[in-house]
Amino acid sequence: MYPFEPKRFDTGCGVMSYLDEGAGDEAVVMVHGNPTWSFYYRNLVFGLRDKIRCIVPDHIGCGLSDKPQNFNYTLGEHIRNLRALLDHLNLRKIHLIVHDWGGPIGLGAALARPEQLGRVVILNTAAFADTLVPLRIRLCRVPGLGEWLVRGGNGFAWPATWMAVTKPLPSDVKRGYLHP
Repeated sequence: MYPFEPKRFDTGCGVMSYLDEGAGDEAVVMVHGNPTWSFYYRNLVFGLRDKIRCIVPDHIGCGLSDKPQNFNYTLGEHIRNLRALLDHLNLRKIHLIVHDWGGPIGLGAALARPEQLGRVVILNTAAFADTLVPLRIRLCRVPGLGEWLVRGGNGFAWPATWMAVTKPLPSDVKRGYLHP
């Protein structure tokens, strides 16, 4: 279900895991949201890697990347980490596919090098700051409780496997999302 050999990149804040499938200096960069990881884009990678290079990072704190206790997990930090990875890969052109929190992260990283950006596909992402934060998200921000829920009990990803879908996920897919 996830037969890839992820690569590793040291961001300075932690080691980022990422997929690098296909070849060339032009790539589709797929940026996942929260609480997913590169597993989310596995089928797109299968479909595109013979046509164009596919880069799919796991944000620090997600998927197979490091989950440091002292990392701020802010939008700015994630943008800087993605930009550092893209600079490291020395890509001539990138095409973005962004989902959820991956929208502001991917677009923020692309704005640093607008001449590098090609096409953009935006999937269910944020456009404006929202002043109303749902209770389940606010609970994740409570010191102590949030760390216990999210890091200790998978309290962000697990509910998403049934609250954020219109039909039940197959068991193997649910396990894939919850794996790391």
